[in-house]
Order: sequence, then structure tokens, then C-alpha cells
Amino acid sequence: MTNPAEKESVSEQIARLSLEMETLKQRRRDCILKAKELMASEDPQRGIFHHREIFTLKQDSLRLEVEAELCRKKINRLNLGFEQ
Repeated sequence: MTNPAEKESVSEQIARLSLEMETLKQRRRDCILKAKELMASEDPQRGIFHHREIFTLKQDSLRLEVEAELCRKKINRLNLGFEQ
């Protein structure tokens, strides 16, 4: 199976990675906002907790941050000519 990135020019790869990075950043912002909403909606007196959902959202947020950072680093390597 051939790598689709091999058929793309450097500028096409950078554009694709930039779009992917922005999508990841937006998904991360969505996770953070949802976690904040869940934390605000917790009510210990009534026994309303969302610890699992909050934990999962925070894990997803960290994962998305790392994936966006990897895209940024790939773009930098392409700009410097280290990857073809």
C-alpha cells in the first residue's frame, strides 16, 4: 500500500497538516469546555458527579494536544526540508 503523502507536494502536505492541526485544536477546545460544563454541573449534596466523563475528556484533551503538536513538528520538518 502506498503512502498518500508520497504523492503530495510539500505545500500540499503542509496545507493538509495545518488543517488537521486546526481540527485537533478545535476538538481539544471542545473537550475542555465540556469538562468545565460537567464540573460546574456537579452537585455533591445531591450526589451528582461526572468524574468518569471529566477524566475521559481531560485524557482526550491531552491526547489531542500531543497530536496537534506532532502535526506542528511535521510542518516544521517539511519547511526545513528534512522530510520529502
